[in-house]
Amino acid sequence: MGYHRMWYDRTSRNAGNITSLMVISIVSLISLCNNGCGRKENNNIARSSDGYIWFSNPAIRLRFDNNMVYTVYNDQGISLNASTPVDASDFVECNDTGITEFTLNSDGINYYNITTAFGTGRRLVLKGEAGKNHGIKLEKTLTVEMYDNFPGVAITRASYKNTGSRTLTAGRIHSNRFILDATLSETATDPYSFWMFQGPAHEYGKDYIFPLKDSYSLDNYMGLKHHMTDENGNRIVGGGGVPVIDLWTPSYGFGLAVIEPVPKLVYLPVKVLGDKTVEIGVREDIQRRLEPGDSCQSLISAIMIHHLDFFDCLDTFSKLMNIQGVKMQTPSDGSYEPVWCSWGYLTDITRDLILQTLPKVKAMDIPWVVVDEDWFGFYGDWHVRKELWPGGDKDIISLVDTLHSMGFKATLWWVPTDAQGDVRVLKRKTKNQNPGSSEVVKKHPGWLIMDKDGSYPMSDRQNYYLCPDVPEVQQYIRELTVRFIKEWGFDGFKYDAVRTVPPCYNPEHHHRRPEESHENLPLLYKIMYETTKSIKPNSVILNCNCGTTQDFFQAAWIDQPVTADPGTAWLVRSRTKMLKALMGPSAAVFSDHVEGFGGCQGFDSPFGTGAVIGTRFTWPGSTITFLGDTINYDQLTTEKEPPYKKWFSLYNKKMLSKGDYLNLYDIAYDKPETHVIRKGDTLFYAFFADSWMGEIILRGLENKKYSVYDYVNDVAMGTVKGPVGKIAPVFNTSLLIQCSPVKK
Repeated sequence: MGYHRMWYDRTSRNAGNITSLMVISIVSLISLCNNGCGRKENNNIARSSDGYIWFSNPAIRLRFDNNMVYTVYNDQGISLNASTPVDASDFVECNDTGITEFTLNSDGINYYNITTAFGTGRRLVLKGEAGKNHGIKLEKTLTVEMYDNFPGVAITRASYKNTGSRTLTAGRIHSNRFILDATLSETATDPYSFWMFQGPAHEYGKDYIFPLKDSYSLDNYMGLKHHMTDENGNRIVGGGGVPVIDLWTPSYGFGLAVIEPVPKLVYLPVKVLGDKTVEIGVREDIQRRLEPGDSCQSLISAIMIHHLDFFDCLDTFSKLMNIQGVKMQTPSDGSYEPVWCSWGYLTDITRDLILQTLPKVKAMDIPWVVVDEDWFGFYGDWHVRKELWPGGDKDIISLVDTLHSMGFKATLWWVPTDAQGDVRVLKRKTKNQNPGSSEVVKKHPGWLIMDKDGSYPMSDRQNYYLCPDVPEVQQYIRELTVRFIKEWGFDGFKYDAVRTVPPCYNPEHHHRRPEESHENLPLLYKIMYETTKSIKPNSVILNCNCGTTQDFFQAAWIDQPVTADPGTAWLVRSRTKMLKALMGPSAAVFSDHVEGFGGCQGFDSPFGTGAVIGTRFTWPGSTITFLGDTINYDQLTTEKEPPYKKWFSLYNKKMLSKGDYLNLYDIAYDKPETHVIRKGDTLFYAFFADSWMGEIILRGLENKKYSVYDYVNDVAMGTVKGPVGKIAPVFNTSLLIQCSPVKK
């Protein structure tokens, strides 16, 4: 049982955890209301003369009607969901029928002062009856909590009790269903005129921070999805990510999150409707029998109101999860150092290719070397490919020893959950098409995840999954970690391509629920993290959920999240901001290889946002094949070398990645796009636009005088006076400056 659910159940039953208990009748609620109540008064709970119940925190207000449907307002009394009320904010589907009509009981209003792990707060409990809706009798209990430490948050949960005499089948539970209209807070052209952060991981390469379009519709499932492609057939994509949806306008944002302490197979659907409004919510597929007297409960969700873009919403979500034990680790010092990765050589990687490139890596003052994909023979066994490493595992040990002797640190790529089976038909760039099965699958087929029909589901790389919930698998992963770190000498890992795993129906595993394989995947990351750190405390662990949102629960057991195949400079900047929000303002976010989003012209984006920079450049003259073609786009030419050296030197000097990211500008609406890093008393601003000529207000300054300096081009730009400094630069693409207090 998760920690949050434990305190919830305990405080519901036991007044020992409640600071003071107050049950308020409808008459008492009316007496609490001042001058019509509900919008500006300081009362946390009130009932107005028109029958609405109001529950408030300093930054969020909820208004409930007699059918238990609620509308959300911000601190200015503005609502994004007031124009089109839904028939039910929270409801359940029973016997294939949506039970949406609940009537609030006259004595079904209770209000408590509480103290929980989230701090001091208040709890409102509403009870209502579905009556004889389609012959189904249900009692609904809606619980809403607000806390002093989280002024813009309302935490909700609903339960449904079968009060009838016949057995019901609960199919789906819907929570926090709202219809949003951007025109209620802005002069907007359309009700769907929002920017959105989409947390659940979707298909590779899809942006997850973007303006909504009128055709948008997505279920946003947190589990694995199937996608039909000509190349790979029925391919599994996505899965995992961050259980948060956030939509915002220039005025304020509206976020929804599932805040359970383990990853859940849940939907966060978003759909633009026919009238151009936007429907959002949380949906669970439960398929559960409810005998008379039985109950089912929704997952615990949070409504979050904020200003500017998605940053504060994700930061608040992270803090709520931190309290429940999903806590981000403090990065090791090495996590902030720049990286060279062998992926420029793709699947041709050999010991000699790495060694011939090291002099240039050394010249750039890059301490980390990543031995990337396809160094191995079979997924699951993780021994080297004999055709490329004829000396076997001894060759890779020799390479690590050589790297250490030259002053480098070494990272090893692997996919912990994958194990190659008898058939491997995926058509992709890898040369690793060795026929046959890995030894781990041959010897331990009982370790694999099994589907409902007895088959073994495959990952997008056409490998089987090892089940994270099996103790023998956990021990095997622990032993592999020891092999790589202690025996082979590596200094860290690059995990790749593991977003989540499917539910497991293998009877040998004795799961209580098939979802336990998905929910316990973070346990493998915990095992690898703690084992690695016990051997090398200063190691660096990176996790790449390629091309999709980085999984929050996996991120709790790594040093270095990554922007994950960003493709464009915009994706580097927006994803870096996202990861700084989730993992802390000084998180060691790896920007990925600069060659993937602009080459030597792309360093400004990771640098200015406080990300760790990296490269995959190759030695000139090397022949690299990709899907049968010879390519050389990552080669370090004489033209590229000077800007590379400049940026890596500047990075090592400034180390902005160790500073604190400040959320002072909206990435969507403030122009030019602006990011701010604070190191000590100096603020570093990064501005991005195709071209800019005009005034920029420098937010975040104190009431003192600052010198302004373009440190990339070594140009002094005069002084400004805080707290509202102004400059009027002219630039193309980007401008990176620092503002340092003028010493008296």
